Amino acid sequence: MTNLNGPLSTAAALVLFVLLAAAVATDLRSHRIPNMLLLPALSLALMLHTMTSGTDGLIVAATGLTLGLAMLFPFYLAGGIAAGDVKLLGVVGSFVGPWGVVVSGLATMMAGAVFGVAVIVWQRLLPALESRAARVLSPPDTGLRTAPVAHSLGQQKRITYIPYAPAIAAGTVAALWYLGYLPDQIL
Repeated sequence: MTNLNGPLSTAAALVLFVLLAAAVATDLRSHRIPNMLLLPALSLALMLHTMTSGTDGLIVAATGLTLGLAMLFPFYLAGGIAAGDVKLLGVVGSFVGPWGVVVSGLATMMAGAVFGVAVIVWQRLLPALESRAARVLSPPDTGLRTAPVAHSLGQQKRITYIPYAPAIAAGTVAALWYLGYLPDQIL
């Protein structure tokens, strides 16, 4: 597992994919990535690295953790992402090591930009689509007067939170594929 010029072990890759799937699910549902999910995964990463490569493996995992945390920490300080997102990339780094987390972090930022633009475009298009649908689906004018119907089309609350775990998951999987870190059994 420490030799990151080749694939992750199957066990490490499976744990990482389960972690990413669970983080995405909880982030989308509750807008949180709980420590109860992250801490066991971090412990497993540290244990797997240490079991396979001893102290060198632990150093690789700790360095990946530190770099992962450092990559997103400025965005947390600026209020752009939550602490769970920072910790998730740190745990990813503990699995994939320093080079893997640098590539994962950069791919995550690209995926996050794409997701963010998609959410903004959707927010802009949704009121127009709702208005058009209301006109198409409204009954034809029969000349009879009816009471005005209150519409909330212009009063729609904008989404202020964009879950970042999907971007971290997409960036991590893309980076693992790009770097050739995925085990042959998973491909």
